[in-house]
Amino acid sequence: MKARLLIEPLRADHLSELAACLRHPQVYEHIGGLPSREDFVRDRERALRGPGPTAPNEHWLNFLVRDGATHEMLGRLEATLHDSIAEVAFLLGPKHWGKGHANEALAWLHREIQNTHAVGSFWATTLPANTRCQALLLRSGYRQVQAEAPLLYSYDPGDLMFHLTASPQGSVQPSPV
Repeated sequence: MKARLLIEPLRADHLSELAACLRHPQVYEHIGGLPSREDFVRDRERALRGPGPTAPNEHWLNFLVRDGATHEMLGRLEATLHDSIAEVAFLLGPKHWGKGHANEALAWLHREIQNTHAVGSFWATTLPANTRCQALLLRSGYRQVQAEAPLLYSYDPGDLMFHLTASPQGSVQPSPV
């Protein structure tokens, strides 16, 4: 049986195809506006280089998501690991929304981080207006939290914060509200 999704490390030679998939006004509606193709590629190249020597306790993960049957590019996953937590993010092209791909890809990312980095505290932030993202996070087991959170690099004032905790056995547990 073929996997529904193919997920692999993102590489520089993927960036042109990824730009074609993700550079869409709907994708960037809540994350700063549509970048030029050059800015998109430059930003992803920077992400692929990692955090650099000034952040030795930080690790960046970047993955490409494809359809398992057609190999069509669906989008990307990323995580910033620091201070025993993982800040996760996901972007899929709008024609792939509403098909369960993002939920499945996010579950894969949780397992990958647990298996390779032994991190089980997952965090995500989003603008209040990004209700699609919030619904996906809730379907994926996250809970919106308003209590004290760790320092989140992705947090901007006014953002909503979501948290998910993995058990030692590898399953994920919703965070207390």
